[in-house]
Amino acid sequence: MTACPKGTTLHKVTVAEHSFQTAVKALQDADIAEFNNGFISADTHLTIERSIEKIAMAGKDLDSTLATANVTNASIKVKLDAIYTLLDDLNNNGFLGVKNPTAKASLEIALDTIKTIIDNALVQVTP
Repeated sequence: MTACPKGTTLHKVTVAEHSFQTAVKALQDADIAEFNNGFISADTHLTIERSIEKIAMAGKDLDSTLATANVTNASIKVKLDAIYTLLDDLNNNGFLGVKNPTAKASLEIALDTIKTIIDNALVQVTP
């Protein structure tokens, strides 16, 4: 595992990755709550859950990259861009089946939180 001195780009992105994990869990919790309340169909819930699983796995991939020796900003950016692509796909395709406007807003707010975390991390590694 690489050293992660406070204030460095690596530290800032690592902190963002930890926040990302918490935010992904919050998105999943929101999806489950809206499904349990009957505001999301089983098919849509399954689509969203599959997307969340892919996003979580991409986060684990980022975490593994951050833990490697001599990690570069470019390699971190590739991982962050991949996460952002998955987030956009969930927003554009996964939420299509959510008909209830309040449920959709709840999911979009949770997704926007994740996007903000990734945006802030991207600022750290983009020249």
